Amino acid sequence: MSQIATAAVAVQVARALEEEITSNGFKPGHFIGRRQELAARFSVAPATLGEAIQLLRSRGIVDAKPGPGGGIFVSERSPFAQLSDHLLALREEQTTAEQCLRVLDALDGAVLRDAVDFATEDDITDIARCADELQAAWGTSESAATMWRLHERIAQTTPNELLRGLYTNLVKYITEELDDAVAPHTEERLHTHLDFAKAVVQRDHELAASAIARHTHPASGAGAH
Repeated sequence: MSQIATAAVAVQVARALEEEITSNGFKPGHFIGRRQELAARFSVAPATLGEAIQLLRSRGIVDAKPGPGGGIFVSERSPFAQLSDHLLALREEQTTAEQCLRVLDALDGAVLRDAVDFATEDDITDIARCADELQAAWGTSESAATMWRLHERIAQTTPNELLRGLYTNLVKYITEELDDAVAPHTEERLHTHLDFAKAVVQRDHELAASAIARHTHPASGAGAH
């Protein structure tokens, strides 16, 4: 069997074991089986079973204990691993645009504050260009796309990797997977987003705070973003 085929089989075995753990609600410490038993059950070579176990261990799903009384056990999931699983499950879940936007609203302040503090000259040039493109495209079919590009570009400036990853991946999910995340094209929304960019360019925390307040609670009553 080729290396590629072996890897593909290992992924299938890992998925089957994960589904078994999830569907049965196995708790941390639950005994899954010994390596030899699992290899026989899935009709795979020990090396292939080992690759599958390593895939699950790398994601914090199982532990492998050697020696007498050892074997494969359900591991204690860390909060970070659970967060990762939630993000990976977005495509399978009935996640709505409203849910995603509420999370982004909660992160906008931290993202913009970091952008004001940490944006480089290259970042500022790009963000100003994104703002010009947004203003030129406002009211057209490209409004939403240019707006999200501005949001994403601002988020890319934060040195906080977790914040940057959460924000940019949620934006990508909204723009690529959802079709109900387009809010009204009001002048208020346009100027609020332009002020996002202006606050970064001018390194103005007061303007950033004002823009975030208007973005979260627009006077017109329209939704954010």
